[in-house]
Amino acid sequence: MELILNRPLEWFVCQLHAKELPLRHPFAHVDRTTTVPRSLTGEIRKSLAGCEKRSVVSSTPIEYTLCEVTNKKVL
Repeated sequence: MELILNRPLEWFVCQLHAKELPLRHPFAHVDRTTTVPRSLTGEIRKSLAGCEKRSVVSSTPIEYTLCEVTNKKVL
């Protein structure tokens, strides 16, 4: 893809990391502070206890159409 567009695509990787930022403050508000950087200790952690043992629910896929990229410089 980078060869086709003749520019690096690092921006997409950065956007994947940026998706967590809007959730950081609500998590911090509900869970307060944590003692370990990669650990939750408050209400969110309590509600997730045993989540791997819960059953998977069925869902319906959402129909969508990808838009056509006309200006490759915008990427």
